[in-house]
Amino acid sequence: MILAADIGGTRARVALFAENGPLRPRRLRVFSSREFAGLLPLLRRYLAQTGESPRLASLALAGPVLGRKVHLTNLGWTVEASGLERGLGLERVFLLNDLEALAYALPALSSSQVEVLKPGRPRGRVCAVVAPGTGLGEAILIRTPEGPLVLPTEGGHAEFPPQTEEEWALFRHLRKRYGHVSLERVISGPGLSSVGAFFSGRESPPEDLVSRAREGDPAAEKAVRLVTRALGREAGSLAVKTLALGGVYLAGGLAPALKPWFAEEFLPAFLDKGRLRSLLEKIPVKLVRHPYAALLGAARYARLSMRISRSVSDK
Repeated sequence: MILAADIGGTRARVALFAENGPLRPRRLRVFSSREFAGLLPLLRRYLAQTGESPRLASLALAGPVLGRKVHLTNLGWTVEASGLERGLGLERVFLLNDLEALAYALPALSSSQVEVLKPGRPRGRVCAVVAPGTGLGEAILIRTPEGPLVLPTEGGHAEFPPQTEEEWALFRHLRKRYGHVSLERVISGPGLSSVGAFFSGRESPPEDLVSRAREGDPAAEKAVRLVTRALGREAGSLAVKTLALGGVYLAGGLAPALKPWFAEEFLPAFLDKGRLRSLLEKIPVKLVRHPYAALLGAARYARLSMRISRSVSDK
């Protein structure tokens, strides 16, 4: 049995998967990440609640994985696979970036679990994944005859590139507050709150800003439109940098909330790549609608890894 978890800066989703057969989560639980001092007590709580004893664990974590260790950027936790193996009595623990896990799930999703936002003519094997939530995650999926290959990134920590006078003013405002102004300081839930404060003078939760924007509040609508436009620009930039002719996938908690402004803000910014506009017009853009895609991807990664391990040992 595989213990799979998707650990984000706000919520932690945990479930069990069989090592073979249909990829279906069992005993799914959702926890508040910040209620725990670290990952080990969170997983201990889950296993105590379910009474299960899995053999493997595959964990999708919001941070860069270096070897068998990861620091969760927005939680301040440090996770080591060996410590979890000892602490939970597991044979093997796999650590992967949360967007890496989500990308591994994409080939297994049905058409009903992915919404087409912009049709296109996919021709290549490379896909880009962009997911604004508590932070901004990015990954690259390459479909190969042997199975999916995923390249994790920390692209959300690259610099935010202002393009208009308004965005330059926002950039200067955020630089005074943070020093380094990364993409996720703008294109994320907390980023939307910061942009809203820039326009209105008071900080509000992102869901409140989206709700007020829908009702026509001028400052909230300016904030939501700017963030949606920035998301479109970054998705287009990632597409041309990686030649993601197989498509761009949007995920994360913020992307669905911004959908009402996609036609007016996201798509023009996505396509605004000068001489490469015709290339971007061919690339489809899709929204991942499966609520637990990263969990599925984590379990799928464990299955693929064990299959490769067995094939190597059989040679």
